[in-house]
This record gives sequence, C-alpha cells and structure tokens, in this order.
Amino acid sequence: MAGFNPYNNQYYMQDLQNMRDRIDRQMHQMQQNQFMQPQQPPITQNFQLAPNPMNSDLEAKYANSIDEVRNTFVVKTGIFATKDFSTIWIKDVTGNIKTYKTEEVVELDEKDKKILDQNNQILILQKQINSLKEEMANASTSNNSIIDESTTSKKSARSTTNSKAND
Repeated sequence: MAGFNPYNNQYYMQDLQNMRDRIDRQMHQMQQNQFMQPQQPPITQNFQLAPNPMNSDLEAKYANSIDEVRNTFVVKTGIFATKDFSTIWIKDVTGNIKTYKTEEVVELDEKDKKILDQNNQILILQKQINSLKEEMANASTSNNSIIDESTTSKKSARSTTNSKAND
C-alpha cells in the first residue's frame, strides 16, 4: 500500500465537493434569473363598439343615393359623395341634408391655354365668314329683286305710255 495516500484522497474528495457546490450555485442562480425575467403579459382583447373618434370635424363616405345618406348615422358633419364626385351630400348631426352637383375644373398649362385661344380665334373667324356669306347672299337676293322691280315698273310705264299714244 505504498501508493495509498489518505491526504491525497481527502484532497481529491474536497475538490470534487467544491466543484459540486459551485455547479449547484450556478444552477440556482440560473433558476432565479428565469423567474426574474419579465414574463409576457397576458393577452387581452378589447372590442370597440363605437367608431374611433377622429380629430377632424368631418366624416366622409361614398354613397350611391340620397336614401343611403338618410340611413347613415353621423356623429359629426358628414360628407357623402358618389364615386365620380358628380353629386355631394352634406349631412349634419341633426339630420339636415344639402345636395350639391359638381363639375370638374381642369387646370391648363400655358401651352394648352394658347391652343384654346387659337381655337377660339378660329371659331370667331369662321362665324364672321359665315355671317359675311349670309350678308352677301341676302344682298345679292335683294339686288336681284330691286332690279326685277325696276325692270317691271319701266315696262309697265312704257306700255301705258304706248297705249295712250295709240288712242
């Protein structure tokens, strides 16, 4: 038993005990950290029965007819419009409805304005030409009738003079 040394064996056992204690402490710390970590809050569901209050003074919605506007409840002044925006209804909280017809205003750039001005000038000139043609046609018709009247009156005057001379 020359190789047996009780001091070395005791030292070895103490070393193993120290390792076990250190591992136990680390495991205990990890378990405590898991409990200290914030856990997910429980899931809650909120059901909203009324519409969200908006910060604006108006509500807006598409509508197909005034009946649809009449049957829609508003808590603020509401604007209702057809999808093509040709008709707009405004309904206040007391239920009064005003109806408006709209038309699109297309803003033109400088080139488009010049083209429209030129087209308008062409139309004005065409109207002037047509009115001058009418005046010329009327003038030639009235000249023909004056010439016909003067010729007829001269012939009748000659025939009355010739008939008196024959008597």
